[in-house]
Amino acid sequence: MLQLAPDLSWLIRWAEPQRLLHARQDDDLGYALHAALRAAFGDLAPAPFALVRDAARPARLLAYSGHAAAALREHASAFAEPDVAGFLGLADLAEKPMPDRFAEGRRLGFSLRVRPVVRTDRAGDRAHTRERDAFLAAIEGTAPGAGPSRGDVYQAWLAQRLAEGGARPEQLILDSFRLTTTMRRDSARKPRGLRGPDASFSGVLAVADPDRFAALLARGVGRHRAFGFGMLLLRPV
Repeated sequence: MLQLAPDLSWLIRWAEPQRLLHARQDDDLGYALHAALRAAFGDLAPAPFALVRDAARPARLLAYSGHAAAALREHASAFAEPDVAGFLGLADLAEKPMPDRFAEGRRLGFSLRVRPVVRTDRAGDRAHTRERDAFLAAIEGTAPGAGPSRGDVYQAWLAQRLAEGGARPEQLILDSFRLTTTMRRDSARKPRGLRGPDASFSGVLAVADPDRFAALLARGVGRHRAFGFGMLLLRPV
């Protein structure tokens, strides 16, 4: 696990001229941070990552990486521009080793920010796949108020992905939901704003398959993992 203390005001000043932020709606900074990490570390850029902001401490960027901090510093020292190194706080890059495996049956508390979306084919044509809010996909065709609730859909969405990743969910709490906008590049590499569901969960899980859970922890949960979603932050229970 890596930790950086980015200067977000400086990050925004760097990102705006490059059109890495949405001009008309609140931006979640996910694409700007993704671009900054790539500018600093190239192909070594860590993902998933999570931007943690609370009133008690300065903003922190946490990330999982298969590369040690020394390797990241070496790459940034050779190739990162000074302003990128400055606003990411590379001089204070911290790290701690994570366990290679958690034992089967180990119970862990967690918090997680995800983009609960599903990919659907238009008329069965995989050449025309689109991404949809999992809730909107679940209630399509139902009478108003007759379908499942947003919370139930998102909990089922997360439970499935945890189970596929070797974790047995014991408690899932949807702490918050909102729609957020971040920048992405389309097939022509032009930046565009993408608005979608942004859900934060907390809960308790048990490790069912240590190997698959280790892979899930390193890979992240769901889509948009390189843009600030999907990082499982663990705590004892």
